[in-house]
Amino acid sequence: MEVIEALKLVRSCIQELHGYTPGKQLAGGGYIKLNTNENPYPPSPRVAEALQSVEVADLRLYSDPVATPLRLTAARMFGCEVEQVIAGNGSDDILTMIFRTFLDSGDVVATAAPSYSLYSALSAMQAARFVEVPMGPGYTLPLDLDAHGAKLLLIVNPNSPTGVLFSQQSLRLLLDKTQSIVLLDEAYAEFAGESAIALLADYPHLIVTRTFSKSYALAGLRLGLGFAHPEMIAQLMKVKDSYNLDRLSIVAGCAALEDREWLEKTTAKIVCTRTRLLAELEAMGLHVPPSRSNFVFPRIPGGRAKAVFEALENRRILVRYFASSPRIADSLRVTVGTDEEANAFLEALKEILQVK
Repeated sequence: MEVIEALKLVRSCIQELHGYTPGKQLAGGGYIKLNTNENPYPPSPRVAEALQSVEVADLRLYSDPVATPLRLTAARMFGCEVEQVIAGNGSDDILTMIFRTFLDSGDVVATAAPSYSLYSALSAMQAARFVEVPMGPGYTLPLDLDAHGAKLLLIVNPNSPTGVLFSQQSLRLLLDKTQSIVLLDEAYAEFAGESAIALLADYPHLIVTRTFSKSYALAGLRLGLGFAHPEMIAQLMKVKDSYNLDRLSIVAGCAALEDREWLEKTTAKIVCTRTRLLAELEAMGLHVPPSRSNFVFPRIPGGRAKAVFEALENRRILVRYFASSPRIADSLRVTVGTDEEANAFLEALKEILQVK
């Protein structure tokens, strides 16, 4: 069989799929990397200690297939039962489980737009129909999010890429009226100081996901958590990849969760830098949504967002520009780095925009 004939056997929805495009990971040093919302500070020292305690000989054995130690620790730290927690190889793994569990071909998925660009790719993999519902004025949660016959509603809170936080009141209003599964993606919740995990007791159709990639500074280890009603978790467990977390990830995740002091210390530093970034960008005359995440989203005037993105890269400063998303093509998403990184970005931006 020729390869062209073999490729015809690929599912049509995959042939038509435009996969998720991650932020640039350029080889070589010397770049200020503000394009993938990584934590500029290292993870808790307890993580290194925990990893060093792992017996190398034990790596010949499979890990706990349901990551029980991590789930027990998460349940204790987040105030829920272990049966309400599932662990994944990054929160993207949890998202994949949710899409596998709930979506048949032709089902509708709706998200408050703009939103995480992976959602459209995951929908396409299930041959589901993906609907983007524009946010309301001031980047508020759209009132008609559940008016499109969607089986699954997707909400990033705080939102990515704008950084805005939807109020608990607006979330409750949606949960009270909708008959859809509601996924709250709380990848940036620690920077907002708010979470909807407590709402699980009232809403069995709610699923909340969290990641270790941002506030816990473990993007390179791939860890995520999902929280839901125990019966929902039991269904997700059916489609989970076997042994989806390795022994090192489980140990490191427990250590990171236990060190609340380190989490609060590094998160506070990022929030402080974020506050200054927002103020200085506004002083430059730029419109910036009130971010509650670890990034800011300034609008670049004069249709110059792409040119500014390229000019920053030429200065070895990486930010994120969503070229394929017309709705946000006038803005740049900029990770909150260290104070030194923030200073370098601001100085470069002022020079490019010719702002004094």
